[in-house]
Amino acid sequence: MVYPKPGDALALLQPVLFEVSSRRAVAIDNATFQNPYGLSAIQWWKDGRGFTFEYNQRGHQLYRLVEVDAATGRARALIDEASKTLVDYQPLVMKQLNTGKTFRYDVDGGNEIIWAPERDGYEHLYLFDGRTGELKNQITRGDWVVRVVYCVDPVKREICFGASGMNPGEDPYFVHAYRIGFDGKGLTPLTPEPANHHIEFSPSGRYYVDLWSRIGVPPRMVLYRASDNAELMQLESAEISELIAAGRRPPLSFNAKGRDGKTDIWGVIHLPTNFD
Repeated sequence: MVYPKPGDALALLQPVLFEVSSRRAVAIDNATFQNPYGLSAIQWWKDGRGFTFEYNQRGHQLYRLVEVDAATGRARALIDEASKTLVDYQPLVMKQLNTGKTFRYDVDGGNEIIWAPERDGYEHLYLFDGRTGELKNQITRGDWVVRVVYCVDPVKREICFGASGMNPGEDPYFVHAYRIGFDGKGLTPLTPEPANHHIEFSPSGRYYVDLWSRIGVPPRMVLYRASDNAELMQLESAEISELIAAGRRPPLSFNAKGRDGKTDIWGVIHLPTNFD
């Protein structure tokens, strides 16, 4: 792969708007996105008044949601996220690789926007006015982080998401699933076991499957009813009897204080089969 060298001219992305009936190009003012590393996620508003895209400024210290008026081509910054160090611009997904912290969901054709910045030092969900760009309220809050959004119900105005670090005394890397209202009220845990969880909702939203495991406990798959989070049945459990018969010792989870004497450092010990 060939990369530009210092002093080379850089190809800059630029959205171009066309009026189909007249085949006329509408010039878009680029004052709000002059130095792009990338432009992505172009979405038209439901009423056709304009469109939005996400602007990742070169250097990754500014990430911006830009709105363009279709009639005039005027662009404005709708939501800004700035950092003195780095804005993690990869999508907020549950993957071991290429996972990031950006998330956006348009509610009611863009009248409201759910957005995921790190404004208080933790990855959380916020609700913005899609017309003005003003913050309406912070949805999730606390000394813990949102790791993934499983689903958004615009009718019930609820979000199901995964988060880490909410349960004291538990491995902070464990992901648990929760439900919360757009107004930040009614936080409800969906996954009771002290373990790492991943859930999938049925197409109707009436049920969800919880796949969970932790160090020393093989994966299990459990079916729940979404209306009251009642456990209906265990669907599957990994079989490890042959591993145990072969002498495998389960790994041990531990935590110890860090150099500051306060911070818990979590880890895993794998013992050899012949450990005395």
